[in-house]
Amino acid sequence: MANLEIEPGSSTAYHTGDWSIEQPVYLDKWPPCSQVCPASEDIQAWLALASEKRWQAAWRKLTERNPFPATMGRICYHACESACNRNHLDSAVNIHAIERYLGDMAIAQGWQHESVDAQPQTQSVAIVGAGPAGLSCAFQLARHGYSVTIFDAQDAPGGTLHSAVPNYRLPSSVLAKEIDAILDLGITLHLNTRVNEDELHDQFDLVFLAIGTQQPRQYRGDSSNHSVMSGLDFLRCLNRGEPVSLPKQVAIIGGGNTAIDVARCVRRLGASAVVVCAQDPHGSHHRDLATEMPASLTEVIEAEAEGVQLIYRAGVRHLVRSGEHLSGVEIAHVEHVHDRKGNFNPRFFDGTEEFIAAGLVIFAIGQKADWQGLEGMSQANESEGVWVGGDAVSKSKLAATAVGSGYQAAMSMMANLSGEISVYQDHKKSKVAYRQMQLHYYPRQPRCEGESLEQRLDGFNEVVTGLADDDAVSEAKRCLSCGVCFECDNCWHFCPDAAVIKKEGGYTIDYDYCKGCGICAQECPCGHIDMVGRSSESKSPQTSL
Repeated sequence: MANLEIEPGSSTAYHTGDWSIEQPVYLDKWPPCSQVCPASEDIQAWLALASEKRWQAAWRKLTERNPFPATMGRICYHACESACNRNHLDSAVNIHAIERYLGDMAIAQGWQHESVDAQPQTQSVAIVGAGPAGLSCAFQLARHGYSVTIFDAQDAPGGTLHSAVPNYRLPSSVLAKEIDAILDLGITLHLNTRVNEDELHDQFDLVFLAIGTQQPRQYRGDSSNHSVMSGLDFLRCLNRGEPVSLPKQVAIIGGGNTAIDVARCVRRLGASAVVVCAQDPHGSHHRDLATEMPASLTEVIEAEAEGVQLIYRAGVRHLVRSGEHLSGVEIAHVEHVHDRKGNFNPRFFDGTEEFIAAGLVIFAIGQKADWQGLEGMSQANESEGVWVGGDAVSKSKLAATAVGSGYQAAMSMMANLSGEISVYQDHKKSKVAYRQMQLHYYPRQPRCEGESLEQRLDGFNEVVTGLADDDAVSEAKRCLSCGVCFECDNCWHFCPDAAVIKKEGGYTIDYDYCKGCGICAQECPCGHIDMVGRSSESKSPQTSL
């Protein structure tokens, strides 16, 4: 028998990794919840901290991008939950409820925001508008040591959140306390103040215009203003505590969240409410969502539970009057919601008219920006030292989008002032789809919800309560940690070549012995490992975390 030219010894002498075509790589990815979050929160990161009861650390991580957790936890329409991969296992993580829990805890315990840069900067920034966009921008700039002055024409900060969001959704005290925490960073606030372009250019290095859309669009089909008002004015009266007297029947025209808010307030004031909406109900057009009503589905369901009647695919033909007295509204079926250019321009079917009795008609048909005194800046750009953000330029008109807009503006402004590349980074990492995960490793767990008041129409108390302590922890632990290693040890257990080495805080792959079988990637529950083409230069171990 012939002898081989080798001697017995350890198998470690054979670098079997040279056989591989592919090799595993640990890659942090953005979960789909963060991908769709308008405020760009790192949701997985703060949920992980919350699951360990590291509450203040979780709050600080969350507020790196969004200084309004108690507010947004109540009013945000949480697209993050619709995108949550856990929907394919049982139900989405209740992200907004945990966000609210953290925000409420911060208020109760008096947590204060901390500066990122202790070194004060010499440049100054003016912000016009103390709504969510302006305050978000001011928050980021102040944390980095910049001198910030906010001007607002209203008598209180908060923009539409303060003036037009009903208390049953957002108690005014909650918003006020979160705003106070932002202003405590040393921000100067001037209320009841309108500024012009010359003042801003003369006194400040840069300007951020976040003027919002505080001017309601008016209905032009009736010359009389009797028994007609805008949804925004109606909500402002309520939030200012002014007495509001209503007839027995009120018609609300519009399909957005303002219309639903108005209708639910009308019910709380004892009148019947009918909402006339030009669009179709939710779920009618999966391929053409623009034809569905823009209001939040959750709010619509709540409104219907409170006795609000909704009439879909209909619009106002004209108001029916006897002299100045309003009898009601003649509506007709809508044939087309948008014109050929895609603009909202309903077209009616003749012969489909019907009458709705109403002693008051409230039009919630949108708002627009008021550029008085700032007309020349409406078309300005960053090269002129002017940034524009928030609802004035956004199509979504969501508070979370405004917060994200303020953050992005602040990062861009700081880059401009420092002469460096913007530190703002969009979510350029790849997204983890549920098909890339091994969901069978996760146990099914019921979703925890806050309780709802049974008697909702007795006043303007909050409808939904927050999570209990134990429920907040349980809910945070339901996060699948999509795309981010949580040290489950699967890659280490399943590797047939012992090429995955466990260490404190993660794992290392020794490519000298990894044959690229892909078992570690296949068995990674959260989709954190990718198989990539083997590089001829890759000899050093690759590390997770």
